[in-house]
Amino acid sequence: MRALVLASALFLVAAAPAAAGGPPLRVSKTKLRAAFHCEGKIEDARRTPLMVVTGTGITGDQAYAIGKPALDAFGHPACWVNFPDFTTADIQVSVEYLVYGLRREFRLAGRKVAVFGISQGGLLPRFALTYWPGLRHKVSDVLAAAGTQHGTIAGLGTCSMMDPCAPASWQQGHGSKLLRALNGQPDETPGRVSYTTVRSLTDRTVRPQGGTHPTSALRGARNILIQDVCPGRRTSHIGTAVDSVTLAAIMNAIGRRGPGKRGAAKVSELGAGVCSHPYGTGLAEATTDALVNGASGLIDSQEETVPKVPREPRVRRVFR
Repeated sequence: MRALVLASALFLVAAAPAAAGGPPLRVSKTKLRAAFHCEGKIEDARRTPLMVVTGTGITGDQAYAIGKPALDAFGHPACWVNFPDFTTADIQVSVEYLVYGLRREFRLAGRKVAVFGISQGGLLPRFALTYWPGLRHKVSDVLAAAGTQHGTIAGLGTCSMMDPCAPASWQQGHGSKLLRALNGQPDETPGRVSYTTVRSLTDRTVRPQGGTHPTSALRGARNILIQDVCPGRRTSHIGTAVDSVTLAAIMNAIGRRGPGKRGAAKVSELGAGVCSHPYGTGLAEATTDALVNGASGLIDSQEETVPKVPREPRVRRVFR
């Protein structure tokens, strides 16, 4: 009997670190390693490194290329991940790529990572930090631009059995089983991490963005509406990622210290000239206009090639 009790105790001690850190990753290390990329001096970084997280229908390479001039002007090293099927695969699979990427970037940099994501890329960091609590001491800030936090009633959220969609599109629809599980967790901003969200009233892809329950806003975060900062501005869903308010917010958040809202972006500190240019520092207006306007066509063409399913993927037990 004593031997059985001792064996049980040893088992619990051995299992505790894995449970505390989050579920084991099921994607092969070969795939995870091949999907991870960085630019700038990540090893022993002197400045806070960024993890750039792309949205649905586009690769991490493509997203990074669009924002590269602004990131270069910012001067912080950055990493990103190429998620499966142009970031349209089951979010429960894609999140493992981000978990691996954050762990590896933290290890290489020797310091906490700031995460900047657009659309699904704003949802994925929260998903990772909720179910992999071991990541929370590795991340200083999360800035989610137009994040699909509570699902969308438009765009991605119009799937049906008669109109099959990619798995991630099903999962980002308002009322999806995956989002019900995530939003049923007690904390929308887990850990001693500073969360900032940025959204636009003229976003036609992720909605609603106004009213009392904007889909991209999070309890416990600093929630910024672009039109509150720059009245009358018309910023699209994709444009939210490169808007001057968004990029000023991530720079401000990284420069602030402290957990929670104390370390999140503060509108009064974004600078008097934040509305004088539609895009962030380093981004030429004509070039960025062309990239933002052409991104929808690129996303549509890439999404045509990915697997579609007639219903939302089953939520794994570990995420319920």
